[in-house]
Amino acid sequence: MKPIKDLVKKILKLDAHTGVSSLKDLTYIGSTYHGYYIPGNYFDASSICYCVGAGTDISFDTELVTRYQSQVFIFDPMPYAADHFNELLDRTGRNEIFIAGEGVSAYHYKIKREQMDRLQFIKTGLWNEKKLVRFYNPDSESYAGHSIINLQNTDKYVEAEVNTLRNIMKDLNHQQIDLLKIEIEGSEYAVIDNILKDKVNVKMILVEFDEFHHRQGKNIETLKRIRRTTEKLFNAGYKLVHSTEYYKRTFIRNDIFDLLEKHR
Repeated sequence: MKPIKDLVKKILKLDAHTGVSSLKDLTYIGSTYHGYYIPGNYFDASSICYCVGAGTDISFDTELVTRYQSQVFIFDPMPYAADHFNELLDRTGRNEIFIAGEGVSAYHYKIKREQMDRLQFIKTGLWNEKKLVRFYNPDSESYAGHSIINLQNTDKYVEAEVNTLRNIMKDLNHQQIDLLKIEIEGSEYAVIDNILKDKVNVKMILVEFDEFHHRQGKNIETLKRIRRTTEKLFNAGYKLVHSTEYYKRTFIRNDIFDLLEKHR
């Protein structure tokens, strides 16, 4: 049965690896479940990176600092995300080990106290307008991920401030950003639409299509939504350079892709 499903997905261009443009020198950074593949020879101390959706694992965010000394801005309005960041700040200040996750996926943070100054935590969410919205609880207390679109169909919620990427960049006095990571529990479709509408200057977009993991998300309709958003990014001038089987994807703008190809 699985080979038939795989064939159908390829025919409908829904396979996870359909449309991937090969790019050498991709490097995986971050923990087992919260990392991404990025071009390892691109980032440096002048790079500005926005990591949206922190939860209780900011391994990828911190490695942008430890590997490349990049400037990293972390966005998450949830109290547990701020608590996790503040505990990391406290532990590094005391030269203590701090671990995200547990078991085989446990991640030991490598960042030092003096490097934490390259990180800034901002208590706001990313959305397609500036307002106060409801973030619905996950269906498990152990899961660190509230959802504006109520991805897990629960009744309880908390309210928090959200804003558009264009507004946030204006507030931070950034005309462009080198990397945008989006892990926002199903809100990625609306947010990406808004980013493209506003023509925000973003060189790389890393996104996890979280719907695939919830609402019996492994279905054709979910895959079609992922495909539509992927095609919108293609049409806006991005290339898909990496995709996992569970639709964590790295998109790079064409001009940056060509630059990386030229200097590889």
